[in-house]
Amino acid sequence: MKSRIWRGIPLFLVSILIGTLLVSCSSGGGNNQTAANNEESQQSSDTGGKTAEKKTDINIWTWDVSDSRKKLYEEFTKLNPQYNIVLTSVLAKDMAQKLQTALASGADLPDIAWLEQTFRGKLLSLDIWEDLSKEPYSLDTSQLLDYLIPLETTDSGVYVGPEAPSVAGMAYKRALAKEYFGTDDPAELEKIFTDWDVFIEKGKEVKQKSNGSVFMFASLGDAYAFLKGQSSTPFIQGDTLNFDQGVKPILQKLVEMKQAGIVDTLDVSSPAEGTSYTDEIHIFYPCANWSVDFTIKANDKDGIGRWGFMIPPGGPFPFGGTVQGVPAKAKNKVGAAELIKFFFMTEKGSEIMRDQKGNFSPYKPVYDIPNFYSHKDEHFAGQDVMAVFDTDIFPKIKSVRLPSKYDQDIDDAMNVAMQTINASEGGSVSVDELVQKMQDDIMTKQPDIKA
Repeated sequence: MKSRIWRGIPLFLVSILIGTLLVSCSSGGGNNQTAANNEESQQSSDTGGKTAEKKTDINIWTWDVSDSRKKLYEEFTKLNPQYNIVLTSVLAKDMAQKLQTALASGADLPDIAWLEQTFRGKLLSLDIWEDLSKEPYSLDTSQLLDYLIPLETTDSGVYVGPEAPSVAGMAYKRALAKEYFGTDDPAELEKIFTDWDVFIEKGKEVKQKSNGSVFMFASLGDAYAFLKGQSSTPFIQGDTLNFDQGVKPILQKLVEMKQAGIVDTLDVSSPAEGTSYTDEIHIFYPCANWSVDFTIKANDKDGIGRWGFMIPPGGPFPFGGTVQGVPAKAKNKVGAAELIKFFFMTEKGSEIMRDQKGNFSPYKPVYDIPNFYSHKDEHFAGQDVMAVFDTDIFPKIKSVRLPSKYDQDIDDAMNVAMQTINASEGGSVSVDELVQKMQDDIMTKQPDIKA
């Protein structure tokens, strides 16, 4: 299940969780880069790292070569002993370059490559992928969650592969919600926070009551995660920027939040923001399905009963996710497709992903199984957050912004804009000037783009 990769990770995990968030992944997520180290390394799923005789390798380029990932793949090789899984650690941000370098040099390509959400648009634009919906693989996309399919298909119509879906709502600290809003019940809070304008007004009340010491969000990046995910308006159409419709409304709302003084100035996904999960001065956070374990619990290990989860103003939104793609020049495409279909297109594979990684499945039939996703969580005061994702989050994801090969450039320009807002005195910045600066920066990097 990022967009950013696992956000807010504590310092002691940085060396093993390589980053987008929340969120997130997950699964995704998001920002869900969980490489066990920063160096490219190959690992075998067999004991001792040795490949068994007469077994066929399935080579996977991934940012997660953790022990838990290896154990997950062992469940596949137990049922398919003819295969051996070989993991190569590749940071999500380096995947496109590494694939292109391998193609140019004639080096071996992986059998499966991970296309993380932040860099997916660029990766999908590479004309290198096998269409898994075609023979001999015949992956039935009608069995996958509908909203995902456009996010996993190239402009030319090639279906690249499935992903563990990453979607998000809003986590909050119960004690602070009770103190400032009179309730810590998620249903009651959802009645209060009907839209972002109400959220801002309530934030002003919090600021006044706390003498400016308590904030609705820890960072503008957190606010941006909500606003970006809840809009499907494209940032770019073809080779033309669509910032007046796609970016400007988001920047306007961020400036309004800054002017209201309801957002702290922490950097998103920074160690300082990670520490904020344990304090009593930041109330709300984006929370993807993967964020529960990999962000909230990782940052707030002792936070039993501290947290609640709700539908945010503006509704749930996609947040992270990683496509499993098979290069057309891979050596073992059939084995790769078998592994992908097992984990993403079967009930058994969905159970393993759920139980070992906390991932949700893109496979529609499991959502018809009563209580397939259900777990009362002590960190959330016994709230069944997994069931909320199942019944209230996934069904409400209707439309998504399609990926673009320029997504990373747009994210970089947006980060500069948010830094400018943060550094301004009380949000005294011109949104039009921010939009113009973003456009200029992107067109300098990408001369083929027009405003």
